[in-house]
Amino acid sequence: MDRLSKIIGEVEENLKFIATSGVRMRMLSSLLERPKTSTELKDEFKIGASTIIHAARDLEREGYIKEEIDGYHLTTIGKIAILKLIEMAKTLYILKREKDFWLTHKIDDIPEEFIREIYKLYDGEVLKSSIRNVFKTLSVYMELTQKAKVFYGVSPIFVDAFVPLIKKLIKRRTETNLVLTEEVFDELKRIDKEGLKEVLNSGKLSIWVIKETPKIAFTVTDSILSIGLFDESDMYDPTYDLITKNKEAIEWGRKLFEYYKSRARKVSSEDI
Repeated sequence: MDRLSKIIGEVEENLKFIATSGVRMRMLSSLLERPKTSTELKDEFKIGASTIIHAARDLEREGYIKEEIDGYHLTTIGKIAILKLIEMAKTLYILKREKDFWLTHKIDDIPEEFIREIYKLYDGEVLKSSIRNVFKTLSVYMELTQKAKVFYGVSPIFVDAFVPLIKKLIKRRTETNLVLTEEVFDELKRIDKEGLKEVLNSGKLSIWVIKETPKIAFTVTDSILSIGLFDESDMYDPTYDLITKNKEAIEWGRKLFEYYKSRARKVSSEDI
């Protein structure tokens, strides 16, 4: 912690320099696209030329940009800095927009390496069930996943509607992969033991059983990522569901699935 405090102290002025100026941040972000002249930046931002020139001089002095014949270019320092700041901005954006969701749910079982990339969920929308529509999250989830071309799911909970969904996916020859807890797997066996054995033998369904109980339930398809979390009382909360169609988020979800799969054992029909 002492080392981190020292680092923060050394870069505090650098952070203030960029983060406290919307114009400087927007300029750096814009220059990620391509080099631009002061006139192009002025027209893009709809602000005075003097403001652009003043911000450009500050950024050039600190080594973030350089001026050439065709306009302002990002330096290596500028490119790295703005890419990381964009990640921070996206993180703060989703935390602000879905504040209630993040304040009332736990992320203890999401590995730190994935929390560091939580910005990839920045355009996610949190659906919430209500007294008027208690099944809103479930109905939207079913609608979004039933036509999936590939389906990856991690679930520490059992929902009755889950069984017909999986059967429908398998009938459509959707590649279906599940990481389940022992309890959820036992429930599937109880409901349709022979049917489960048949689909496992067919190769249309792959199941891995994990001993621990992840405090997260999520589904990744070719087009969406859906996440449900446990609340502060350590109970799964079915009334909230974060859904995003962003490609970065889907990739993030696939990697998270692989993380849990690596901690589980694959089952076969002999385990039924």
